Amino acid sequence: MTAAAAVRHLITTQHHHDPTDDEAALMERFRRREVRRDDGTVLQPTDIVPSGQFIWFYRRPAPERTVPGQLRLLYRDENILVVDKPPFMSTLPRGQHITETAVVRARRQFGVDALSPAHRLDRLTRGILLFTVRPEVRGAYQQLFEARAVQKTYEAVTPCPPGWSPDQHLVPVPKGALATGSPTGSRPLPTAHEPWILRHAMTKERGRLATYLTADTPNSETAVVGLRGHGDSPDRVVWTLQPHSGRTHQLRVNMRLLGTPIINDPIYTDISDDALFDPEAELPFVPQVEDEDFSRPMGLTAQALTFTDPLSGERRHFTSSYRY
Repeated sequence: MTAAAAVRHLITTQHHHDPTDDEAALMERFRRREVRRDDGTVLQPTDIVPSGQFIWFYRRPAPERTVPGQLRLLYRDENILVVDKPPFMSTLPRGQHITETAVVRARRQFGVDALSPAHRLDRLTRGILLFTVRPEVRGAYQQLFEARAVQKTYEAVTPCPPGWSPDQHLVPVPKGALATGSPTGSRPLPTAHEPWILRHAMTKERGRLATYLTADTPNSETAVVGLRGHGDSPDRVVWTLQPHSGRTHQLRVNMRLLGTPIINDPIYTDISDDALFDPEAELPFVPQVEDEDFSRPMGLTAQALTFTDPLSGERRHFTSSYRY
């Protein structure tokens, strides 16, 4: 196969394809010497490329839908930059999200090409995101998150637990909400001194939208440290959550197990009990990105980060400007 035919095939089979990436755009890549072998050798359109050989070229992604909202600057020094990320914005480029991502927006907005996120925040979650400013300090801050040395605090808005109101001291807890097989019952309001501890075995398989639970040894832990009424909505409440692990969709699954899925959660609001445990069970319909309703953000905020700075030894505490 010629180099031109190989690149043409890769472009036309691209999942998110720019409709203007036509034959002229293909040949322009060759004219600019932008198509190369793995060793850096420049390829010409008629060069024969053996099967299994890597070809490098720049792809042109499809136009992206603009994500509303701005990154709000919370803090900046020579090492780190902390922002509030709006909902619907991915942290890093992936799939069809490239320019409309937090890292690309931040580099442009703050004029720092070397900005890199020290951790990730789910696309639908809003709130605190920490970037490193210089490449040489990146590893130290990323290691903090990898070692679970950062206390993360989230706030989740959900419907009021069935049969409960904020003036009651005991809260109904469904079967299995605290751990696999935990009984139905009532518990005192969670506090920082007497939290509820939720432990489950969670699995997220590539290609499946939802996380599901197994009977294996728990690999996720969340402390519920607060529950209060929502000032603007008497039928809603705000949970304060501190995850001690970082499983995909962990807090969203926790809230579904408590019988109070996070508002506007496109997966776990309507997921069946079967699909929470059976990876073969049918999942609810989830709109494509281009059909998402930006006026209905999911009610989950990364509210605070607390850690000891790995370089200065200073105790750091950052709080989101978003409020419920």
